[in-house]
Amino acid sequence: MIKSKITAIGPQAIDEKQPLLILFGETASERLREVSLIHDFENDPIGGYDIKKGSKVRIGSSEYEVEFVGQLVESNLTSIGHTVLAFKEVPETPQENAIYLKPHAMPKIEIGTEIVFD
Repeated sequence: MIKSKITAIGPQAIDEKQPLLILFGETASERLREVSLIHDFENDPIGGYDIKKGSKVRIGSSEYEVEFVGQLVESNLTSIGHTVLAFKEVPETPQENAIYLKPHAMPKIEIGTEIVFD
């Protein structure tokens, strides 16, 4: 299990018209912080981030199932705490830095919200 906590919410990070959330670690630049959720991992997973299709993700009180994991997700999470959480159908050409989740409904986000990857 991998846990992180939202520590900051950029002023342009949540847009109801765009069903996605951009996550970055604490080292994100000021420009990235404008459009991102900044999070801090509670634990460093031994052996990497084992997120795959069918995995469960809890964001606050909302639970999701992973539909697709892009090829860049693990390396980006490891190096800079970055991924995109997409709450929409997996397109023909998915983003390689994204985790696509269902149901396709955005969770409620506030500072302190926990994200748990199971």
